[in-house]
Amino acid sequence: MKRKALYIVAVLSLVVATACGNPKLKNGEEVVAKIDDKEFTAEELYEELKGQYGYSTIINWIDSAIAEKEVETDDEIEKYADEAIEFYKTYADQYGMTLADFATSYLGLTNVSTDEEVRKYIILDRKLSLAIQNRVADKIDDSEVKDYYNENYKKVFTYREILLADDDDAEDTIDDIRKELKGKDDDDLTNEFKSLAKKYSKSSTADDGGLVEKATKDKVNEDVWKELEDLDDYEYSKGIKTTSGYYVILKISEDKGKDLKDVEDEIRATMAQKKLSDDQYLSYDILTELRNKYKIAFFDKDIKNKYDEFLKQVDDAKDSAKSNKNSNEE
Repeated sequence: MKRKALYIVAVLSLVVATACGNPKLKNGEEVVAKIDDKEFTAEELYEELKGQYGYSTIINWIDSAIAEKEVETDDEIEKYADEAIEFYKTYADQYGMTLADFATSYLGLTNVSTDEEVRKYIILDRKLSLAIQNRVADKIDDSEVKDYYNENYKKVFTYREILLADDDDAEDTIDDIRKELKGKDDDDLTNEFKSLAKKYSKSSTADDGGLVEKATKDKVNEDVWKELEDLDDYEYSKGIKTTSGYYVILKISEDKGKDLKDVEDEIRATMAQKKLSDDQYLSYDILTELRNKYKIAFFDKDIKNKYDEFLKQVDDAKDSAKSNKNSNEE
């Protein structure tokens, strides 16, 4: 979604509002301003604005309408917006700026003056992303979902983790951790590991004593997963080196995963996200499908030509990327 939409909506609305009751030329055109004998008409203003911003503004209007039709504003979206606002406010405070000023300077939004206007944009942007993701998810074949389930959801692990940065002190810290854990079992082992996680871990789970519950294979580092398969309950690992750093893990339990019917939506969403990440053009294709679903039509030939030109540019870029990929594979 382009960031100029809010500003252009206001300006185009002004064109309509100021045209009402204004003096007219002999040909019927509305006059919006005059200096000496030079008159400026609403039609001239419209053409100027259309040339600069018309296409992106109309596309924003259309995509916003699609987002509203496709996705309801539920608790998850409200929570997402709240967390985004809190996140951006943290940075705004660091720069001594209001949220609206920060959104203008660093997020590219224009003509926003209140937190609520920024929040409205965040919600619309989130809803459009979900509309695209949901359409991709709906296209995934049932057999693909089943295969993904069998590979990643058949069993789950509950464990605790300590994540250390891959630096010169990491191995010494691992030795210290293992010395603290040595000889302890059951509750004593768990409590000590929780304390050490809070002290050393760089993971987001540190404040919760490193707890990871009911983890599926697709959400766990590959090397950590392999270690979990080899450990017994309440057994801890040596240092596991990964691209994220060193892990020390304490396995709590291995359990049967949920039934497919209970996690199908989650799996489809995960697979859709991966497909969108792997294919940089997929979101454009899906958004075009959604626009066509609601029978997009342009009655201004200049804007229609720009839209057709944009679609052609995307198709040409896709063809070029495909050609380069084939050449590299040969």
